[in-house]
Amino acid sequence: MAKSKYYTSIKELPEVMLTEESKSNMLMTDRVMISFIQNPPGCLFPEHEHEAEQILIILEGEEDHFCGGEKFLMKEGDICIHPAGVPHGGESKTGFKGIDIFVPPRTAHKKLLEKVLAEQAENEDE
Repeated sequence: MAKSKYYTSIKELPEVMLTEESKSNMLMTDRVMISFIQNPPGCLFPEHEHEAEQILIILEGEEDHFCGGEKFLMKEGDICIHPAGVPHGGESKTGFKGIDIFVPPRTAHKKLLEKVLAEQAENEDE
């Protein structure tokens, strides 16, 4: 049976290193990017801002998170909405798994994903 163009699984998505420690399996369409992010214990995701609106959903673990000058502990089931251009970041003592949704796709992540996809295509051609 041929693989559907409408169906995939997280484990089949390209793995992208966002920082030296933080990794993500990414899915991107023309209008949205979804990042299945995994940060190990002790991971610091530095303060940054970007042009995309971002929604972070914590699935497992927790993170000391900051957004727009506020600091709070995010745990399983918590959601943070990051407006475009608002500084945010976090540090996870326990590590966490989450989902980041970016609208439109975040430019820096798009470049990282495109690089991984190009490397995969190169390896397939060899």
